Amino acid sequence: MHTSSVSAAGFDTDRAPGSGPDACAVLIADDHPLFRDALAQIVTSTLPHAQVVECGCIEDAQAALGRQDFELVLLDVNMPGMNGMAGLLSLRNLAPATPVVIVSGREDRETVDQAMGCGAAGFIPKSLSRDGMRNALTAVLAGEISLPGEPALDGVPDRHAAVATLSGQQRRVLEMISAGKANKIIAYELSISESTVKAHVTAILRKLNLRSRIQAALYATRQA
Repeated sequence: MHTSSVSAAGFDTDRAPGSGPDACAVLIADDHPLFRDALAQIVTSTLPHAQVVECGCIEDAQAALGRQDFELVLLDVNMPGMNGMAGLLSLRNLAPATPVVIVSGREDRETVDQAMGCGAAGFIPKSLSRDGMRNALTAVLAGEISLPGEPALDGVPDRHAAVATLSGQQRRVLEMISAGKANKIIAYELSISESTVKAHVTAILRKLNLRSRIQAALYATRQA
């Protein structure tokens, strides 16, 4: 049975089986443990191979981003220490390439607009049902923009056609990414170098206009 352990910095570091430099890592920053737990379950049900790290204040979120790279941050805008949108801006400055999605009990237009104006990659209301939250998270991970009361906006409508441009080797690499395999394992199983795997991953992300391995894995899983 998998158990959780809290690091010295105060955040949960042992939520899912993903590990190593190529694992898909998701940071959940919320001061309500029960909601964090529910959100972690939604993340791991959507991405079974993801590593989930949890924290309960902005300082621990900043420390977590300083310790490792994340594919996604889920952030409560009302968490202690946030100081309005200043906490969001601090995380964006620490990791400008990492999408930060607001998960909040407030869903008024002013709050949503402020969050998006400060660089949030999406806004998920806590009032959503579990299925609704899973759908919103899936949309965000697939590179879409999820906002309250609006359909997800897909910035890449022709992504299916782009798949046809992948080479046979790139398709195999994409399938293995969706299975949660690290570059080293993919290289071993395909009898190629790890640098070649990295080149294939870079080409896949560029051709499909995706930002990260986690988006590639989710996209491949949805198309299977």
